[in-house]
This record gives sequence, structure tokens and C-alpha cells, in this order.
Amino acid sequence: MKITGLKFEQDIFKYVDRIKDLLSPEIWQNVLLDCSKNELFILWLLFRNKEVNMTQIAEYIHVPLNTATGIVGRMEKKNLICRERSQEDKRIVTIQMGERGGQQMQTVVSEFMYYGEKVVSAFSEEELNLIFRMMDKLTDIMKDERTKKNQNKKIKKISIE
Repeated sequence: MKITGLKFEQDIFKYVDRIKDLLSPEIWQNVLLDCSKNELFILWLLFRNKEVNMTQIAEYIHVPLNTATGIVGRMEKKNLICRERSQEDKRIVTIQMGERGGQQMQTVVSEFMYYGEKVVSAFSEEELNLIFRMMDKLTDIMKDERTKKNQNKKIKKISIE
């Protein structure tokens, strides 16, 4: 079954209009403290792992190492994270959650838990299972599309004489 056409497009527009307020800056501004998407993902990674290195950050947020370094530098200036050299090997720099970053992640997790509990209580077990199956399918589709795009990228070859 393939859904196309004007009706489908109008339904998508209506749905986005209905959920846009859930994503509005007014709701999340105090919680996110003006963090970018990548900064929030880095905080999430640190929240889960306590300590990571720059390579792990770059891989997690799908950016080159130099881009991750710039993001981490900005986050360090905001006191969200801190960098420390390994005592065993001075070449290794680890990144940990800063005090402000930890406080922010506690607030974010609390907000997600609050809304998560509201959602879970509003749906039956069957409806929740359906939602999770649909989300799994959606993420699989998006992952497949990302993989296709990465495979289709052409490498420009420069001949050297």
C-alpha cells in the first residue's frame, strides 16, 4: 500500500501543525539552556557513559573529529563539560560531565520522565506496543535512507601528473 497525493500531504501538514507546540522553544528553552542538538546528544552520551574521548563523541554525533572538537570547546566554555588528560597517558584526553551539564541533564531527564509517564498512562498496552513497533520501523527506514545516501556519495578523484 503506497500513500501518495494531495490528501496525504495535507494530513502531514495538519499533523505537524498539531505537534509543533510540543517542540516549541518556549517549552524547552529553560530545560535545554540554549544547547544545540549536538550539544544535547553529547550530554546524553556523557550522562550514560560518565567519560568518553573525542573519537567516541565524533562517532556518536556523526561529525568529523575537528567539528566535534569545536563543539566540545564551546561546551567547555559554558561549563557543561570538562576535559582532562589521562594520568597514565598524557596524550589521551577524556571528556566528563561538568557540574552545570549534570544539572541540565537531570532537568532534561526529569522532563522526559514526566511527559513519558503522561503518555504511558494515556495509552493501553496494545497501543503502546503499536507505537513502539511503528517507531522501530520508522528508525529502520531512516537508517536505510542514510546508508543509501552515504553509499551514493561520489569521491572526487583528482589526477596528479
